[in-house]
Amino acid sequence: MSILLQQDLCRYLKEAGWAEGGRVVACTQPRRLAVQSVASRVAEEMGVKIGEEVGYTIRFEDQTNPSVTVIKFLTDGVLIREMMDDPLLTKYSVIMVDEAHERSLSTDMLLGLLKKIQRRRPELRIIISSATIEAKSMSTFFQARKKDLLHAAEDCVPSHLPAILSVEEPAGDILVFLTGQDDIDAAVKLLREDTQDDRRRTSGLLVLPLYSGLSRDDQGLVFAPTPKGKRKVVISTNIAETSLTLEGVVYVVDSGFSKQRFYNPISDIESLVVTPISKASARQRAGRAGRIRPGKCFRLYTEEYFLKEMPTEGIPEMQRSNLVSCVIQLKALGIDNILGFDWLASPPPEAMVRALEVLYSLGILDEDAKLTSPIGYQVAEIPLDPMISKMILSACNFGCSEEIITIAAVLSVQSIWVSMWGAQKEFDEVKLHFAAAEGDHITYLNVYKGFLNSGKSSQWCYKNYLNYQAMKKVVDVRDQLSRLLRRLGLALKSCEKDTQILRKAIIAGFFANSCHLEVYYRSGLDS
Repeated sequence: MSILLQQDLCRYLKEAGWAEGGRVVACTQPRRLAVQSVASRVAEEMGVKIGEEVGYTIRFEDQTNPSVTVIKFLTDGVLIREMMDDPLLTKYSVIMVDEAHERSLSTDMLLGLLKKIQRRRPELRIIISSATIEAKSMSTFFQARKKDLLHAAEDCVPSHLPAILSVEEPAGDILVFLTGQDDIDAAVKLLREDTQDDRRRTSGLLVLPLYSGLSRDDQGLVFAPTPKGKRKVVISTNIAETSLTLEGVVYVVDSGFSKQRFYNPISDIESLVVTPISKASARQRAGRAGRIRPGKCFRLYTEEYFLKEMPTEGIPEMQRSNLVSCVIQLKALGIDNILGFDWLASPPPEAMVRALEVLYSLGILDEDAKLTSPIGYQVAEIPLDPMISKMILSACNFGCSEEIITIAAVLSVQSIWVSMWGAQKEFDEVKLHFAAAEGDHITYLNVYKGFLNSGKSSQWCYKNYLNYQAMKKVVDVRDQLSRLLRRLGLALKSCEKDTQILRKAIIAGFFANSCHLEVYYRSGLDS
């Protein structure tokens, strides 16, 4: 859904009285960056300061004021966690689930929970919004009465385009969809080198990357107005497919691929796999063109492929993900019959069984698949992966919780490292200064200590190829974990330099991912 439409809907709901008497209108998004971007834009358009009448909440960051916030943007996952304190979400009068077509794990889980809540709270209004979702299946799931459907107009010229450099069109920015950070960084490097030659058509291009691991400053360049005499080229993952609106984009180049995470419950391994996009995603990408004036979409695949071979919809995240976190959240909400839960898309039985096995092996569930006390309930209170949470709780017993919550904080943010093209040797040398023989987890401790000793300096981060915003986030997350442990009545202790104890705590949470070398093992082959 466009920001303008969200703004109008929020305003209409507020004017109609849905935000009176302490009630709140909630708008969910699948991604944190989208929550921040949409909330800031809606607050700006409504002429209010973010965090007051309009606010947002993402994991480890709350920009709301309970006494005045009436329109609240948040991720699907955060809203699910709120149910642990308020199972019926009683403070919300309207819940708008945006970008529902993405079918993320949290979105599908949220829709199933909202359906249960609405049986107890028929006055709760639920708005499912998306440009491309299959309205019939969603309507059937919620047993909604038939309504008139409004379809967004689409202005797209399907065409085969061998390369972005051949775009010879009137002024307007270009949005290019590629699969992931590595491909994007390589493309940005190639195009920037090409733009240095004044004799080429590309000399007027301003080439910028866009993916979730970018620093806030780099993200700001993407949304800033295009300098006069330049054409902005934004090369992005599917993060720009929904929610984020780049005002000046007139042309879209669609590669037809994206990276998706797939989980194999047999090997217990998650992999990022390059996969063809669906027709729903293709239409979303085309819709990014011409938001402010007529635009064009150049598809790097044939029209025949689009019509005959491209899947109608992508595989829901629920059917390709590790379900450990999903199961523990449902258990914490009092839903014991996981297999009988009303899913919009049923998860694979193998993945569900694997999740139950992992939680049992961690001591989080008992033989009856119920949360154990106190560990199971404590893990449910910590908004992290259950393995990380078990590591933290084990550290409290081993006497190294001060160090472990630092490691947990680093593991919960985007990569703290900033890779520089053309400076790989220098980057590797800098990392060696922090490297520990015991592995990456202890290396993270060394980085954190160095950051604190520098006075949390941005210059120090720049010199050491570290993401300053990510390091600040680590400090913030660590502080919140510290407060959470105190609330749970758990002591914070330091093991000083005893890395043996640290490794014991790490293994307690991640033993399923560990192995050891058998020195006497032989392959049976002659040397």
